[in-house]
Amino acid sequence: MAQLPPKPEDSKTVQAIYAWHESKREDKPRTYLGASQIGAECERSLWYDFRHCGGEDFSGRMLRLFETGDLAEFRFVDELKGIGCTIHEVDPQTGKQFEVKDLGGHFSGHMDGAGVGIPEAPQAWHVLEFKTHNTKSFAKLKNHGVKKSKPQHYAQMAVYMKLTGMKRAFYLAANKDTDELYSERLRWEEGVAEDADRLMERAKRIIEATAPPSRISDAADSFACKWCSHKNLCHGLGEGGAVPCSIGCRTCVHATPEMDTKDGRWSCKQHRVTLTIESQHAGCDDHLFIPDLITFAEPINSDRDKDGDWIEYQNADGTTWRNSRQANDYTSKELTKLPDPLVGAGLVGDVKKTLGGVVENVREACDATEFKLY
Repeated sequence: MAQLPPKPEDSKTVQAIYAWHESKREDKPRTYLGASQIGAECERSLWYDFRHCGGEDFSGRMLRLFETGDLAEFRFVDELKGIGCTIHEVDPQTGKQFEVKDLGGHFSGHMDGAGVGIPEAPQAWHVLEFKTHNTKSFAKLKNHGVKKSKPQHYAQMAVYMKLTGMKRAFYLAANKDTDELYSERLRWEEGVAEDADRLMERAKRIIEATAPPSRISDAADSFACKWCSHKNLCHGLGEGGAVPCSIGCRTCVHATPEMDTKDGRWSCKQHRVTLTIESQHAGCDDHLFIPDLITFAEPINSDRDKDGDWIEYQNADGTTWRNSRQANDYTSKELTKLPDPLVGAGLVGDVKKTLGGVVENVREACDATEFKLY
């Protein structure tokens, strides 16, 4: 029998296109808490994002989908100009996309544009927000409006209005399946002002928090948590190492987001320096995890001695161990590699205490965990 042709999604051409989109991806996370995020339901997830704990690794297909939404913005702008509106898709003063910043530069967002001549209120300048929807989402939008059906989109516009001073916003959306359009206007005095204040207070709370906010649910399989990219870390599911988290500066107890500039400055109290973006991603050997990021043990003590800082933890069985760079202790890097049952216990614990060994690698093999120490 003749061999069947491969499915389209398995074709070399399709996979090459997806890989190309992945190659363009910016590997480093955004440096600020975004206006596009602030309306999300879970503050804990937002804190994890802001602290660069790790998270979504989008496929080439999803990256292409995001780009489709970006490309639609050009069409929206052309259409509005075509009906006589004056549209600024970039800031006339900079020639770049409109950017708003607040809270020491740790909160930021990028507007789709600003426009005047909108037929419903031609004299007023509007914040512009453009979105595309599938049929199900579009129907919900038409039935319930943007605030109820898409609270993150609403939140974006509310904070943009607050930070730019514009008292009106114009939301223009398209159904990707039918090209039907929907528009909605927001008026500052009709509850938006209060919502914007609440959202900015929320952003400040998240940025200044030294520990993750409360979980939105204690059940990892709940609807709110099931698809969250931080689920393993948040609920301590033991997948991806004892602490499935990055070891850059923002997950370290020594780092602090400062509010004294407009540039999103971070400082390190250990080395008494301002942290560059590059150094924040790289971290250093003095990294100590924020205790709340370690979900399988309780912090019981901390101090600094001649060999450096340390934080001591106690496992549920009473075993104690320390997170530090000192001999016999567990570095943050090791905690991202070892399964939590091996931290402070068993052969790994014995070798570290006796010989001062360092975990170099851990892998699963033959239903058992193998590890390499040196």
